Amino acid sequence: MQIIEVDYIVVGAGVAGLSCALEASKTGTVALLTKDELRSGNTPLAQGGIAVVLSEKDQLDFHVEDTLIAGAGACNRASVEMLVKEGQARVLDLLDMGFPYDRDLDGKPLLSREGAHSMPRVISAWGDESGRALAETLATQVHKQKNIFIKEYTLAIDLIVQNDRCMGLIAFDDKFNKPIVYAARAVVLATGGCGQLFAHTTNNIHCTGDGFALAYRAGAKLENMEFVQFHPTALNVSENPMFLVSEAVRGEGAVLVNNKGERFMVSLHPLAELAPRDIVARGIFAEINAGNRVYLDASPIGAEFTHRFPSISKACRDRGLHPPDELIPVVPAAHFIMGGVKTDLDGRTTVKGLYACGEVASTGVHGANRLASNSLLEGLVFGCRAGRAVVSEKVLTGRESASSLTVIEKAANYYAGMEVTADKKLLLEKLRKIMWEQVGLVRTGKGLAEALTSLAGIEKSLGQNDLMLKNLITVAGLITRGALVRKESRGSHFRTDFPPALNGYNHLRNVCSL
Repeated sequence: MQIIEVDYIVVGAGVAGLSCALEASKTGTVALLTKDELRSGNTPLAQGGIAVVLSEKDQLDFHVEDTLIAGAGACNRASVEMLVKEGQARVLDLLDMGFPYDRDLDGKPLLSREGAHSMPRVISAWGDESGRALAETLATQVHKQKNIFIKEYTLAIDLIVQNDRCMGLIAFDDKFNKPIVYAARAVVLATGGCGQLFAHTTNNIHCTGDGFALAYRAGAKLENMEFVQFHPTALNVSENPMFLVSEAVRGEGAVLVNNKGERFMVSLHPLAELAPRDIVARGIFAEINAGNRVYLDASPIGAEFTHRFPSISKACRDRGLHPPDELIPVVPAAHFIMGGVKTDLDGRTTVKGLYACGEVASTGVHGANRLASNSLLEGLVFGCRAGRAVVSEKVLTGRESASSLTVIEKAANYYAGMEVTADKKLLLEKLRKIMWEQVGLVRTGKGLAEALTSLAGIEKSLGQNDLMLKNLITVAGLITRGALVRKESRGSHFRTDFPPALNGYNHLRNVCSL
């Protein structure tokens, strides 16, 4: 059994993982593990950009307040203030790395306005391919660091925890078809979200909630898992993942209409199409449930649409649509989870030696609903903070613990059951249907209870080593139980049996652990 010893392990290679690895490599060796290629995952799929205060007309306090309002009373103000303040420095660092930001006529960063923002403050790149530009910029820097060892096509299977400390992890090298044990002073989870739990999602196919399940099995606390954000405007074409139509399109003037030509959002919120995502998504969902079809009308943008949104324009043309002259059919889709592994502001979890950053972590910055384009900012800020914090971990060798007979036997057992068979695909489809219909945009106590029963039935049919499905079932249970316990509607969590938000609700932060 191969055992690799490094100072730090970073699991995940999106904006948070790359930022963390770059910072941690300044003080030690880093093994950077990713399930796919380095420039994969959700980060390259991000379109809009990074929310940051750069304009003289904007203020840090404005960005803080916009984030708090979108978060529906569930944000941690200290976390939000840190996100916004340190975000400026991290974005300036990014510009120094050569991030190819879009420019206005004066050569300054072009700043766009998105939903629930009071000011234009979203910096973009390559039109509507900001995430791809960001991933490319950070990956280029990672390749320059001799202290970072990139391990592509490597799946983290389980964390090694002994004496209440995380000492490393067991991974499966898909390229060479063998398990490997990694030992380290600290492990950082930057594994992203769990969108593949739902029948409709904008998330990459590898977003199966691995980090949440790893942390949960290791005894770490997770919180507010019931807060799942559904992006209002995914392209209404049967695909997985569904193609996202950026909020920036609405920010530039596009409007939502139903098949009768009615702008239904005008009557639902003062900001209409630029209301917080949870409100717009439920507005669209209600129209669809009423038997209507929903479209994005980009005609107010005119001929500039193709130039401003090249990838969206191409995606539409590839599917036989021709905006802005034609309407774009849209539907909500699972997009982001606000809850996650409970951490402090430096990414420390409740398990010693285990850190988390990015979407998998819960610092309280997003509350019950994430503000548009704050996710990439979060990855930059808290990925960097976690990368700095790991240096505080004592220089301990995890080799002795990692080479124990129990760990090696556990790793060897994962040889079987790694392949996704036809039977497993059917179970996955069933799971995703349950989560979409009963734990989706609109929930009820009865539906949530039924979902838990169905999840238990699926779990019983799994083999010992059906790893991906076991991870998904674990996370599905956490989300569903959290939604059942939270007897109120708040932000992205909407229950028809408890519609009004309870500002004085004393379970504002639902915490779960083994």
